[in-house]
Amino acid sequence: MTDDVTALIEEIQRYARNRAQDVTRGAETPALAALMIEKFGEGLVKAGHLLGVERVDALKDEISRLVRVVDAQYPKHLQYRFEARPAGLAINGESH
Repeated sequence: MTDDVTALIEEIQRYARNRAQDVTRGAETPALAALMIEKFGEGLVKAGHLLGVERVDALKDEISRLVRVVDAQYPKHLQYRFEARPAGLAINGESH
């Protein structure tokens, strides 16, 4: 096992900064950016487990913090996603 969770945390922080910049410039909503951070982070956690990275819980904690920084209403938006059947995307006024 390795204890190099730092590189994974730095990667999710970099990704979250990019998503936050996209929110600031109006390219993404906070809800979409947070969802993308969450899903990208889940992939990093999975990779960490597969590679035997120790302290992956520290990565999970950072992901949780970052999604809330980007989307202050994240818990509400998460609930909306769970309630939506099927969940989809609305692009240019059309659902996909």
